[in-house]
Amino acid sequence: MQIKVWLIGISPMVWRRFLVPNTCTLRELHGVIQVVMGWEGIHLYQFCLRSRRYGSCEISASSPDVTLAGLRLRKGARFVYEYDLNIPWRHEIRIEDHLPGEPGKAYPRCTGGDGTCPPEDCGGPGGYLAGQDEASSLDALEDLHTMADILR
Repeated sequence: MQIKVWLIGISPMVWRRFLVPNTCTLRELHGVIQVVMGWEGIHLYQFCLRSRRYGSCEISASSPDVTLAGLRLRKGARFVYEYDLNIPWRHEIRIEDHLPGEPGKAYPRCTGGDGTCPPEDCGGPGGYLAGQDEASSLDALEDLHTMADILR
């Protein structure tokens, strides 16, 4: 399956495209998303799909050991993946295509993407965007000038 995942509420857009076998479980998909997005895997997670939640057992969600093939996801199907449920990072997942596997190719495999994933525990999308605003503020520019004066 060709899958595209992107962070909701972040600009500029942070996204990845990757290929996984349809035998991939949601638990394994969680691991793939952690790697391609650059997360550390230290928080609870859940997939929200067809009014059901699959994910971490601590949140009483359904078992994530169901395969993508078992979910019978069509091309164009979309669902949500949430990571760090205290201040959740919401990701939209779209099934872009069902492709035949290529002999000699390893899966999962990341095939595209753009944007740097925000750092772990930075306050979710709101905290991250506020930090971005602070980094480009006049105070930050003033600090930069001060550092340049010190270095001179």
